[in-house]
Amino acid sequence: MGMLRKAAGTSAATKPLLTAKATAKAARTVPARSLQMVRTLGGENVVDVLTRQHRQIRLGFLQAALPGPWRRRNFDRLMRLLAVHEAAEEAHVHPVARRALRHGSELAQRRLTEEKEAKQLLVALWRTGPNGAGYLRRLNQVRRAVARHAAREEREEFAALRKAVSPARLRMLGAEVKLTQAYAPTRPHRWVNNEAANKLVAPVLGPLDRTLDAVRHRMAS
Repeated sequence: MGMLRKAAGTSAATKPLLTAKATAKAARTVPARSLQMVRTLGGENVVDVLTRQHRQIRLGFLQAALPGPWRRRNFDRLMRLLAVHEAAEEAHVHPVARRALRHGSELAQRRLTEEKEAKQLLVALWRTGPNGAGYLRRLNQVRRAVARHAAREEREEFAALRKAVSPARLRMLGAEVKLTQAYAPTRPHRWVNNEAANKLVAPVLGPLDRTLDAVRHRMAS
């Protein structure tokens, strides 16, 4: 009996230690996996990723306005860039801003409202197409709305995120954004305009859009 009690006491004494070791091991494992994902996707912080894409979008509008045989390709590329960019912001960036920034809820809601309004213009532009009547007028409407929105993001949201969020978290967020953009929808969907819709529906719409893009490309070639 004494031996049993001693063994039981030893087991009880070592149980917290074993639990602590398991907890420490788990704590090391999760960051290691996160770090690996960041390295795989480039290790770039989210503000740099999205600011670079803003520059690409501005150039994309200029290219999509050019006449000639490349207009369709430039138009499709611009629509794709806009779609994946907004999907990632709505799924990951605005939610972080809402939680981490002072007055974050108001700030994130303003950005979502702007994106919703811009998306309505984008849907109209998509339906018009690069060869439709009024294309350049609609393209310019979208360009102005997107330019205003991007400037406000960089000035109000991105600058605040750099100060309020750790560099490691910003790099992790950059990896999440890149991963989301790899399967996000490639065209505007009017009703996909918040965190829940993007996380739940975008993984279905993304592959569907990409399949339709591939079919259209084969038919055009």
